[in-house]
Amino acid sequence: MGIKQKIIMALFKKLGVSRIEGLLTKQRSLGTMPDMLLPTSKSPTRFEIQLEAMKLMEEGNDIVMPNTFPAKRMLSIMKNINLSVDSLDKNPIGPAAVASIEFLNDLRAFAKSHGVDPLEFVKLPRDLIFQHMGVLYDNAVILAMEMSQELIDKAPSQDTMNMVFETYDELGIAANKIAEFLREKGFGAQADHPLGGLVLFPPLAQKAGIGFVGKHGLLITPEFGSRVRLAAVYTSIENLPFAEQNDHSWIADYCSSCGLCIRGCPPRAILNESIVHDTGQTTNIKQAECFEYFLLNYACSLCIKVCPFSKKSYSDIKTSFEKTR
Repeated sequence: MGIKQKIIMALFKKLGVSRIEGLLTKQRSLGTMPDMLLPTSKSPTRFEIQLEAMKLMEEGNDIVMPNTFPAKRMLSIMKNINLSVDSLDKNPIGPAAVASIEFLNDLRAFAKSHGVDPLEFVKLPRDLIFQHMGVLYDNAVILAMEMSQELIDKAPSQDTMNMVFETYDELGIAANKIAEFLREKGFGAQADHPLGGLVLFPPLAQKAGIGFVGKHGLLITPEFGSRVRLAAVYTSIENLPFAEQNDHSWIADYCSSCGLCIRGCPPRAILNESIVHDTGQTTNIKQAECFEYFLLNYACSLCIKVCPFSKKSYSDIKTSFEKTR
């Protein structure tokens, strides 16, 4: 391990590890609170990015990290994850359960003013709640935020990495503001941060009809392709207009014929054939290989960069693909 990495490790151990462990403990305490919706035996276990990064760096004496970690953004991210838990005691007693169409339009407008678009609603299946976590309501507001195409096109790079963490941070701030907005109007709300969320977001967003999950495990949307980050707010509103269908299922067939993300992944961490886990969840990602390359190469983002949906028109891709079927 080089001098730079040793300094990073020393600072991380001194300032970061205890904060991260405390944050994880706080999030897991949600699973012990009264009236929380809990995971099932089929629920996935969350991959703890910060702790796995620490472990990888400790074990790899030959690790060379060219990137400068955006520490200020990470501190803001941790602050807002803490806020998402600490603010639960601000929920109104006996929260309202019915919202008007006008209010839901106001909610969309408020979210958009904070950079969130698209936004949709979905019923949360408990199978998507991570093990040891807890969620207050199963009425979910799914939030998406665009990542810069210009900076994704520079991946992997320091500029791309900075932008990725900036998007995580801004979306996390927006989620807390939306939860606060709902509480001020008499509704119960729980924000869920895009980094270190309580729920597996891509399949939940797919269920909401925002897009469809590609081979790279990321949601592909009509508006921005794979260039989005996801978060959620869970609310007491029972009459949300939940999506009844997903019009983007054709993307699965397209991905099977495309394979650009598979060929463009340097550590070969994206598989053509799915892996079925004990929980029944499926993935095409070899997580260990993906994460190590991600950590050592500016948060990578190459699978997003090469995805045709990140650059080309959704409708043009669909039209061309349907002509070949």
